[in-house]
Amino acid sequence: MKKILIALFLIVANQAFSQRTLFENLKIDSGIKIIGIYEHNDTKRTCEKYNFIIEDSASIAQFIKNLKIGKEVKNSHESKNFRIAIVQNFKEKERWIINPIQKSVMTDGSHTYAFDLDQLTKLNEMYSFNYHYQTKIFSAKTEYDNYLKQQKDNPNFLFDYAPEFKYEGSFEIQFKKSKQFPTPKAISNYLEPYIEKFVSKDEYTLYYILDEKNMNDDKQYTMTITGPKKIFDNLKLKGLKNENWQPTVESGIFFYKE
Repeated sequence: MKKILIALFLIVANQAFSQRTLFENLKIDSGIKIIGIYEHNDTKRTCEKYNFIIEDSASIAQFIKNLKIGKEVKNSHESKNFRIAIVQNFKEKERWIINPIQKSVMTDGSHTYAFDLDQLTKLNEMYSFNYHYQTKIFSAKTEYDNYLKQQKDNPNFLFDYAPEFKYEGSFEIQFKKSKQFPTPKAISNYLEPYIEKFVSKDEYTLYYILDEKNMNDDKQYTMTITGPKKIFDNLKLKGLKNENWQPTVESGIFFYKE
C-alpha cells in the first residue's frame, strides 16, 4: 500500500513541475537507503517534520522516478536546511541540500534548482523516521576503524561522518627574531626545503598562530608544523629545537535510528 501511496502522491505533486528527476543515473543495489534528515547541529530541529527513511528497493525506485526538480536558480544555501542522503553500506554516498524557505535544492555544491516541497510533506507519515547521533573522540585511525566495525553490528546504526586523520600530529619550533628571520614568511621559506627532504608538500602544513605565546613575546616567532611524526623525528636544524609533539585528536559523528 505504501508503494501505491507514494507513487500517487509524487505523481500528483509533480504534474505541473519539471520532468527532470533529482536522482538521475542513480543505481539501486543491496544495502541502499534514502534518508531525509534535518541538519544534526540545528538544535531547534527546524526541518524535523520532513524526516523520512526508505529502505525497500521497490519503494526507492518509485521515489527516485517521481521526485522532480525545476529550473536552475541562483546558487544558495540556508543554514537550517534539510538533506536527502543516499546511504549505502553505512556510508553517505551522495547528498542533496533542500532550502525550505527558498524552496530550492542544491545538487552538487555548485548548482541549485527550484524544488516543490510538497513532494516531501507526506513522506514523514508514510516512512516515519527519527534519529539521534553521538560524537566520539579518536586519537588514531585504528581506534576509529575498530569502533566503526562495532557500530555496524548495531541494527539501528545508519552512517557516520568520519574523522579525516590527514595529519599524524603537530609540533613547534621557536625562532628568535633576527635579520635572517624577520617575519614568519621568511621562516617558512627557510623551513620548507628542509621539511620537504622527508615529506612532500601536500603531506604537511606550516603556519604561524597568533596565540598567547606569540602575542606576548615579540622577540620570537613560534612556528607550528602539522604532518607525519617523521618530520619531528628527523628534522635537525642547528640552534633550533623541535618541541611539544601532540598527536592528532579528531572526532567522528555517528547516526542511529530511534
